[in-house]
Amino acid sequence: MEPVKLAVVGAGLIGSKHARLVHGQPECSLVGVCDPDPGRRSVAEELEAPFYRDLTALLEEQQPEGVIVATPNGTHLAVAEVCAAKGVDLLIEKPIADTLPAARSIVEVAAASGCRILVGHHRRHNPLIREARSQVQGGALGRLIAASMMWTLLKPAEYFQVDWRCRRPQGGPLLINLIHELDILRYICGEIRQVYAQSASMARGLEVEDTLSITLSFADGALGSIIASDAAPSPWSYEISSGENPYYFHTSQNCYHFLGSEGALAFPRMELWRYGDPSRAGWQHPLSRTRREVAPADPLVLQLQHFCRVVRGREPPLVDGADGARTLAVALAVQESIDRQAPVLLADEDAFRSGFDDSAPGVRAESPDTDSCN
Repeated sequence: MEPVKLAVVGAGLIGSKHARLVHGQPECSLVGVCDPDPGRRSVAEELEAPFYRDLTALLEEQQPEGVIVATPNGTHLAVAEVCAAKGVDLLIEKPIADTLPAARSIVEVAAASGCRILVGHHRRHNPLIREARSQVQGGALGRLIAASMMWTLLKPAEYFQVDWRCRRPQGGPLLINLIHELDILRYICGEIRQVYAQSASMARGLEVEDTLSITLSFADGALGSIIASDAAPSPWSYEISSGENPYYFHTSQNCYHFLGSEGALAFPRMELWRYGDPSRAGWQHPLSRTRREVAPADPLVLQLQHFCRVVRGREPPLVDGADGARTLAVALAVQESIDRQAPVLLADEDAFRSGFDDSAPGVRAESPDTDSCN
């Protein structure tokens, strides 16, 4: 089978990474890179791909089968409309859009043209995450009772020399980083029904938050919590603990814990804690620990390979447009809870998918870049 013809729109940090991955995979070929900034031409030249500043020209001349959208979140709808008009499938970087109305419009224009949408919540493709989901959803822990996450690290001082990272609504760890954690919770634990959050900016005194405390409840009654800070030197965050991204210093610490009626799972070391004899359960009895061995793999590569199969019609998208919009809604609900200083209830899943309930949170979630290292 001929390689899937793909183009990349947006040649910033994550867009250029996507372009290099496409160039290096036998399942696909890079037929073009598009960015309005002429300074990004070097990305295309490095990969010996045509460079365009106009998306319509790229689509007409190169006729890609799929487009990877790595532009600022507020432009995702405009890019999707141009691609949908040409019947081109889309891999859209997270979040799917800057608002729920824009996300709904993306889903609608794609459905009207028959285009497929894969939203780039790439961590769902990580074998560690998929094994954790298998353990929780498969009943290894019994009934899920609670989940606890820590996302705590220190962003370097030079990170904040970029002005938008210091201001709302673009900056801050919630919509740049924690949308990953919220998506993972949905994927592993089930739908989130309510959030209650607080934030602080005392560490740096910037307009954006540097620390958050989020409590949430799941549709099946389980509870969850996230403690997050980008101002605290710590070994407990997905990036640092998982070793997924070589940009980060790697530790071997666990950062997520899933608690069930019959056992507990620590991630990413995949340590499963249970009583060896279920008839002798209670705090006076010893717990046994076993480890699930999981072969590592680059989730961005796995996501790209999956997108190629989606384009070929061999698989449905792991994260379709409505699914990606639901994660956006949860992140916006967290922001709304912070602003209102009150719990926020999300629409149930059926109502949400049927129309992205207009009563759901509608706070903007835009970012001028889609840096994966952030």
